[in-house]
Amino acid sequence: MGAPSPMPGRFTELEVDRPPIAFSEVLAFDVNGDSIHIVHQKPGYSDADAIVHFHVAKVIYLGEVFPGDGYPTIDPAQGGTLDGLVNTLDGWAGSAFRFVPARGEVTDGASVKAFRDMIVAVRDRVKHRIDAGRTGAQILAEHPTADFDARWGHGRVQPSQFVQEIYDALKSGNQK
Repeated sequence: MGAPSPMPGRFTELEVDRPPIAFSEVLAFDVNGDSIHIVHQKPGYSDADAIVHFHVAKVIYLGEVFPGDGYPTIDPAQGGTLDGLVNTLDGWAGSAFRFVPARGEVTDGASVKAFRDMIVAVRDRVKHRIDAGRTGAQILAEHPTADFDARWGHGRVQPSQFVQEIYDALKSGNQK
């Protein structure tokens, strides 16, 4: 007897298929007495960014826009932009909601604000160095994330990778 053949939209031991669901702006439904809205965002991490708002629970999930375990990824190959990432975080920074990061503990709006402020500070530092004529290698050597590394430097994205992403975004104009 052979293994069952994979069906579209089903999880199998060999691979994971995406569910056969797509949406352009908002997907809304009710589950277990909670109204859930999934809202497509402007590209930040990628052009597929979405927030999930659990209304009754007052919980927000921002996906990879707020990884929770370290510096974010900005993936221009997938349509991600630095400005989109910051703009999405602007809308939630300091809010009264609870936030479920992509990885890590449930947190609050103050943590989202601290994360957003860190990205803006590093962006501004890198931009200032670019404007002063420094090369990417020189900027990396100056370690513009040093004061943030204790909190954000232990996730999937290393500090040097994050600085390189910001440098690349600023140099290419891939901010919007």
